[in-house]
Amino acid sequence: MSWESYFSADLDPDDAAAWGGLVRELHAMHDALASAGFDRPTVDALTQDLAVWRERLAARETDELGQVNGRVPSVPVRGHAMLPELHITSAGGGRVDGTVTFGRWFLGGGMAAHGGAVTLLFDEVLGILASVTARTITRTAYLRTDFRALTPIDAELDVVAWIERVEGRKIFVRGEVRRGETVCAEADALFLQLLPEQGLGRRTA
Repeated sequence: MSWESYFSADLDPDDAAAWGGLVRELHAMHDALASAGFDRPTVDALTQDLAVWRERLAARETDELGQVNGRVPSVPVRGHAMLPELHITSAGGGRVDGTVTFGRWFLGGGMAAHGGAVTLLFDEVLGILASVTARTITRTAYLRTDFRALTPIDAELDVVAWIERVEGRKIFVRGEVRRGETVCAEADALFLQLLPEQGLGRRTA
């Protein structure tokens, strides 16, 4: 199996767009939930509705290589429901540029994005850039995030990532999140190319 097929559920364009719409609606739902005050009837009704959908989805459970989540390359962040929606504006030459907006779901406090959410974004964009560069699947060896300024929610931010160097199976990557000229956070990471027998839908060391 190639690294491209590992990251692709091979959906036709209409089905891929449908998945993207579902993920966007889920993101909006998360933001609405995080923004809401407490109302017991609403909480009880939503809990019941979610239980119905959980049971319906459980009937369609599949293995890692059969799942759609995170394997739809035609939509932002591969249609991964857990990730903030990164929109790529340019890519090539060992560099990726894009934009991201952290919604209320990712609030840490003081109207700033949770530090873990910022690190999650870095792990995605740096990791995919490493995999594209290696033309194989990679795994995070380390990822360090330095927070330089408040990373605001509900504001479009610029994201950039670039390959710093490659040493055999080791791929060193750096990235930044900016608001205008202000660096909100920066990261440096090491990703390792996986061996052919590693990572393809099974738990490996």
